Amino acid sequence: MAGPSALFEPTRIGSLTLPNRVVMAPMTRSFCGSGGVPSPEVVRYYAARAAAGTGLIFTEATVVDMGPARGYLGVPGLCDDAQEAAWKMVVEAVHAAGGRIMVQLWHCGRLSHPRATAGAQPVAPSAVAASGPYLDVADPSTFDGHLSYVEPKAMTQADIDAVVGAFAAAAGRARRIGFDGVLFHGASGYLIQQFFNADSNRRDDAYNGDTAARARFACEIVSAARAGTGADYPLLMGLSQFSVSDYGWVTWSAPADLAVTVNCLKAAGVDGFHVAAHRINNPGFAAEADSAGHGLAWHVRQASGLPVSAAGGVTYSATIGESLMGADCHIADPAEAAQMLINGDADLIAVGRAMLANPDWTTKVRTGRWNELLPFRRETLATLV
Repeated sequence: MAGPSALFEPTRIGSLTLPNRVVMAPMTRSFCGSGGVPSPEVVRYYAARAAAGTGLIFTEATVVDMGPARGYLGVPGLCDDAQEAAWKMVVEAVHAAGGRIMVQLWHCGRLSHPRATAGAQPVAPSAVAASGPYLDVADPSTFDGHLSYVEPKAMTQADIDAVVGAFAAAAGRARRIGFDGVLFHGASGYLIQQFFNADSNRRDDAYNGDTAARARFACEIVSAARAGTGADYPLLMGLSQFSVSDYGWVTWSAPADLAVTVNCLKAAGVDGFHVAAHRINNPGFAAEADSAGHGLAWHVRQASGLPVSAAGGVTYSATIGESLMGADCHIADPAEAAQMLINGDADLIAVGRAMLANPDWTTKVRTGRWNELLPFRRETLATLV
């Protein structure tokens, strides 16, 4: 196995040049208070990763409205002037440290809860409640599983148009304040993915019927954002098979179905993708659908021909679920992540928990000191370092 040098080769996403292929994965932190406004602490948090030489930073998921889009307490927004001003400080600090940063825009859909929406009923493609207990990672009082997801309101055409407009407006704010691009959160079971998935999307209109129809909502978001931000502004879409409420959830049963979604999004104007999995190179499909067992990111890359950032289990031995339950996380040799680039599993590697525990992850790996990296412990989530 080669060393980690492949991680430090330059690359491009659309018009954006990146000095290396190390990405800070988007991770919900919930330190933005009831108003969704990033604090000076948040500014320092992102700037520290930029100063370490991280090629690209994805922000934590950032809601496009402070009502039904908001699934958890304390998450940031990019839908009012106070939030915009605070994010501008983050962007300026990251750029001053030599970094590049994209905002991840988010609507939780049916994975929200009235406790986080000021009592508003969550909305979704169809009135189908999510399985599993509702948990807020920033609120230990929810960890006992006593809360359930509620039945969402099926979105009307007016609701759909309003959400598309909210995403486009947030993307416009992002460009105005200097973000280097936008990542739409189409993964982890949230609203955009709820439209992709036939289990949660049971509509009888133009937004369902086949794979292309289920991609229509996401494509409308991309097209509206592209119209507002211009042709040269990087727009990415996040994808995954699973939902955070159900890790066994499957969105595409075969590579051909995934390719339909991916190419609809490409035609709508995306410049690349960010793909999440339990582990980047774990099979993205059942063996009968892909006997070679390639990962989901590999399939997205092959289908689109566009740059793909991939996240999932490359920095520690334990999964995120195991680590949140208290399991020890042994540090993985970063050469394993570099090998995934060499193998064609992805174009960029997104680092999550390891970069929470080690703001200087990129520096230490680049200088051959990766064995000095600290393990991730769930207590790390309680602070911004």
